[in-house]
Amino acid sequence: NLEGNNEKKYLKMKILRFGCICCFLFLLNGVVFAQHQIQVVSQENNEPIPFARVFVVIQNNIVLKTTTSDRGIFTIFDSISNNQQPIVLQIKAYGFDLFEDTIHLKQALPKRCPLNPLVKAIDEVVVTGQLSQSTTEQAVHRIRVLDAKTLEAEGAVNLRDVLQTEMGIRISQDQVLGSGLSLQGMSSENVKILIDGVPVIGRLDGNIDLSQINLSNIERIELVEGPLSVNYGTNALGGTINLITKKNTKPGKSIHVNSFYETVGNYNLDGAISYNSKKHNLTLNVGRNYFDGWSADDPNLEFPKKKIADSSRFHSWKPKEQRFGGINYTYRLKRTTISPFADWFWEKVTNRGLPRPPFYGAAFDDYYVTNRSNQGVHFTSFLNEKYKIQGVFAHNSFLRTKNTFLTNLHTLEQNLSLNASDQDTSQFRTWMSRGTFSKSRAEDRFNYEIGYDVNYEIGSGKRILNTRQSIGDYAIFASGEWKISKKSILKPGVRGAYNSAYSFSVIPSLQWKWSPKKSVYRFSYANGFRAPSMKELYLEFVDINHNIIGNINLIPEKSHHFQGWWTLKRALPKADHTIEANAFYQHVTDKISLSQDATGMLYSYFNLNTFESTGVQLKTGVQSKRASYSLGFNYVGTRTNLSNNQFTFSPEIVSTCSYTLKKPEILFSAFYKYTGKVVSVLKIDETTFQEFRLADYHLLDFSIQKKWWKNRISTQLGGRNLLDVTNILSSGATGGTHSSGGNSSPIAWGRSFYLKVSLNLQ
Repeated sequence: NLEGNNEKKYLKMKILRFGCICCFLFLLNGVVFAQHQIQVVSQENNEPIPFARVFVVIQNNIVLKTTTSDRGIFTIFDSISNNQQPIVLQIKAYGFDLFEDTIHLKQALPKRCPLNPLVKAIDEVVVTGQLSQSTTEQAVHRIRVLDAKTLEAEGAVNLRDVLQTEMGIRISQDQVLGSGLSLQGMSSENVKILIDGVPVIGRLDGNIDLSQINLSNIERIELVEGPLSVNYGTNALGGTINLITKKNTKPGKSIHVNSFYETVGNYNLDGAISYNSKKHNLTLNVGRNYFDGWSADDPNLEFPKKKIADSSRFHSWKPKEQRFGGINYTYRLKRTTISPFADWFWEKVTNRGLPRPPFYGAAFDDYYVTNRSNQGVHFTSFLNEKYKIQGVFAHNSFLRTKNTFLTNLHTLEQNLSLNASDQDTSQFRTWMSRGTFSKSRAEDRFNYEIGYDVNYEIGSGKRILNTRQSIGDYAIFASGEWKISKKSILKPGVRGAYNSAYSFSVIPSLQWKWSPKKSVYRFSYANGFRAPSMKELYLEFVDINHNIIGNINLIPEKSHHFQGWWTLKRALPKADHTIEANAFYQHVTDKISLSQDATGMLYSYFNLNTFESTGVQLKTGVQSKRASYSLGFNYVGTRTNLSNNQFTFSPEIVSTCSYTLKKPEILFSAFYKYTGKVVSVLKIDETTFQEFRLADYHLLDFSIQKKWWKNRISTQLGGRNLLDVTNILSSGATGGTHSSGGNSSPIAWGRSFYLKVSLNLQ
């Protein structure tokens, strides 16, 4: 019995000793390893802010440097928080004000740290050609941003509307093929147009029809002047225009509806509905635009009505109907975002002919139907606070059908024309994939990006050589940002590309940004490259309206581009003052151009030995809380080996102003642009050249905007082309690629006024 009692006492002592050790370790853990979790959120919507930089400072010494998790959480151990000195907590996050709070002795640590959004910085976020999201001031490239306020103030329906009054951009118009542009003296073939980084296909005569790119679902437009061939390859030799679609960042559901009427005969309606939660974001949009055509004798105010089928059935600006829609879905994991998307576009352009003699009872009518569809997926994955993988895969389809009918003007019966050349169907498909791996952290001295870019295009149709052709372009690229000092950043880049129709090419670039005090200097050199398009190589575009022949012997364009920017920002008592100056020079060899035959009716592509463009740009602006004003001057000249070694320059003046009344909160905006005359040289044959001139003109638009019901309803009244410019004088050539000839070129339809009403429910 005594032995049994001793064993029980010994067992109790062991249990007591083990309990004491556990209690001691628990208390020790509480002293040394006790921790406090804090979440960093946005003050605007209470959403967590991931990957924010956190600094804990005691007596001017950083005792903790960490990064918030994907849920915006960071940890402070009690061994730090129990310090006998005040703690200074600093949090830095992109797009937000610096958070700084001093926590004194015995003061409890906060559970949440709300950061105040920087509204101005968020509005100027850019992604085009950048390693990561950045502001326009931080970006090494000079990027021009047309934000949502600008698009609203201009009442822009499509990309043509908003670029018409932009400095440095000249819009051209073909009444069948649509509108094109030139930038820094380079034509539309050399300007890359993207939507969320995905190239827009479907060039006709080298142009993407800007009126087919609707802005109802576009948040902002980013424009880079000069080559971005390292990042985006061929067609980015003259510049890049990247349209960024709207993303619903606020939680919950939203409905947006736009209605638009213009006295020239535009009737538009579009809408979108979206849902956003922590993990899911879904947006559906749909719309219809209708234009009933315009001629010089049309009345100023017109509504749809039936007309007698006589000579008034012919319109200078062709009637068109557009239908479009899309779906975007985003799924958010912890560190990864996957965003599949799909959109479609349909357009029908009606070209009604004049009644045919001798009885004027019939006419030939042309119908041009365009179908575009895009499907793909974007993905972004943050491996940690520094490394990111980003990519996109997409399929684009462009189908264009042209049919000609003989219309009986008495019975309106239509019969398909028996002429085989009057009917045509051409289809182009592109598969593209682009992916990047990047290291980007603000405090690191060197960041970089490496990636690949694959584009494969197939074209088919009876007007394409052998009815089917394909071209593949495969590239790898890399760029880096080296912070030489706090005020100086150097960004080298290189791209190696293989084109299946040609050979391997290497494209380098170098940018330098220097920011002393209030000024910012940007200098860049870029090597540009553009391979001939499938249409320039293989397409025979010959009908009653156009006479263009492809050339399989074309070789790629190559260029050297030098550019410098100077920006000065000053804070006035109640406003900000900005001054910008830009100068550039570009030398292009083997530029692809059109030559005219001796009859003046047939055109073909050829390689021009030398093309040069140079220019300067000056701009100043003042912006306050309620008013803004800007004035810009652009002077661009071009020269070729055909122009007797002389530059021909064209001036341009652009001015915009806006003012908001304090009560009743009405916004007034005006846009003015003067475009000087343009002189170019056209090749007739090996020894004959002809000078071609376009006259100068002025454009003036205005708008008045008022918002109601806590900004849920917006009404806008505006006027376009108030100076009533329709056609400008063109001289020196017998017609142009549009074989109808004439001594004038279309610029705009006549003076018009519009009313836009928008509903936005959140």
